[in-house]
Amino acid sequence: MRQVWLGLLGLTLTCARPAPVPVAHAKPPKPAAAASPKSPATPVIPVKTPAVAPPVAGPLANFFNALTELRQDKRQGHVRVYWLGDSHTNADFLSGAVRGALRDAFGDGGPGFVRVGAKPYRHDGVKVSRDGSWNIDPDPPARRSLQDDGVFGLAGTRAVPGADASFSAQVTTKEGAEPATFEVAYTLPENSSFLLELDGKKQRVDAKAQAELAASGIVHLTLTATLKSPLVLSPLRGAPRIFGLIIERAGKPGVVVDTAGIDGARLETPLAWNEAAFVAEVARRAPELFVVAFGTNEAFDALKVERYGKQLNDLVQRLRKGAPRASCLVLGPTDAPIGDGSVPRVAEVAKVLQKSAAELRCSFVSLQQLMGGEGSFAKGMRAKDRLAQPDKLHLTPRGYQELGGALGKQLLDAYSAGRADLP
Repeated sequence: MRQVWLGLLGLTLTCARPAPVPVAHAKPPKPAAAASPKSPATPVIPVKTPAVAPPVAGPLANFFNALTELRQDKRQGHVRVYWLGDSHTNADFLSGAVRGALRDAFGDGGPGFVRVGAKPYRHDGVKVSRDGSWNIDPDPPARRSLQDDGVFGLAGTRAVPGADASFSAQVTTKEGAEPATFEVAYTLPENSSFLLELDGKKQRVDAKAQAELAASGIVHLTLTATLKSPLVLSPLRGAPRIFGLIIERAGKPGVVVDTAGIDGARLETPLAWNEAAFVAEVARRAPELFVVAFGTNEAFDALKVERYGKQLNDLVQRLRKGAPRASCLVLGPTDAPIGDGSVPRVAEVAKVLQKSAAELRCSFVSLQQLMGGEGSFAKGMRAKDRLAQPDKLHLTPRGYQELGGALGKQLLDAYSAGRADLP
């Protein structure tokens, strides 16, 4: 495994760039076309199927025990992972590589959560398309203060389509003939409705639709079709609010990784959402593991790093209200360069997060160290097959995939060894 470093093709992080004086709210550069056809697909990473591990104790115990139940065909439902983070998560190259490693070892439960109406956005294994005008709230999505009622679903945004808008999603897996569920989350202000087309069959979604009203106040409509069926959403009347789409296989249980990344997000971002509604949506998904992946943007803010420990504590406690039995993994920020070295604040932020994670009984991994430590980003920029972007913030797709492959290997190695923690 080559050491890996930071950057993202076609997606931008709305945080400050390295400079003599850190800037907390720098305006992002104009993004390139997201998820272009030339973007490489996540490579197939050879994974040695781990042996069925005995029950373990530690921060990752419940997650690993759920994986063992999956291997032993003792589970009725999928093993779900909820991954919350910034643009590194939104790119879904890193998390996509981890999803692939878990899928190959324990079975594929489907792509999971798909964001609707956002741009730029990509989801590994799903072709998404957004046309026309969409209003995305909160505005900006990475804001750290309450907007409106604060109800933004599982992933922190809601999309309102304009009259000319449309959205489509289709799973790109080769094997797609098996049945799957397609769950759309939404609310309908008075006299609002939208058109949902699934596998060529159209349905008007209005207040009369047979759907589930969740404790969050968000409505969930679930339909069944084959996995590769195209789904299209378009408005009919009013201003429907759409919170996202979840696609899962309906057959044998497997692993599902829900990614909820927002460009420019910080630990404070999800803390600005309506707590009760957010907790209710997390509880509906019932994850066995939640991953908290922030810190890159914090590394360029002026806030005292000690405050991030309290923010992490508040976020983890909120997640545990929705998923009290779930295991917890905290990821420290990736490296960021100054010349051939590193921005000192990256390691400072990671140290605070590591300390707080230990107090919270969460496992912790420093992505900076997994990349190769200080100076690794600069090395990645100079690599023959470049692993880091010139923006000095993001990895290339290859860089993310290699970093995700290394993280996936750590998880599988710990599982096989009967350890419930990562080094």
